[in-house]
Amino acid sequence: MGVSEATMNELVKVLVARGLGIYGRDKMGEICEQSGVALLDDNTTDWLDDDHQRAFKKFLVTYAQQNIAARMTVMVLAKKHGAPIPEELQRKKRLR
Repeated sequence: MGVSEATMNELVKVLVARGLGIYGRDKMGEICEQSGVALLDDNTTDWLDDDHQRAFKKFLVTYAQQNIAARMTVMVLAKKHGAPIPEELQRKKRLR
């Protein structure tokens, strides 16, 4: 994907903050764990997977699978921050 560490951290931070308010801590914890991102008690993130690019892409896709609003949010924020939109999100068919 070729995204800077700062951009990945910012996007994860924004999506986690949004997700905590909408989905709650338990659901965001599941999304983060499935993606290789640790949700810490102070609502900051840490990378569980040594390949941060892979974990970031997985996080975006997993987050976007929650609903169409989450999918559109991921796509808009990725575009705004210059991060490539994962191919899985560009397909017209449903993610599930």
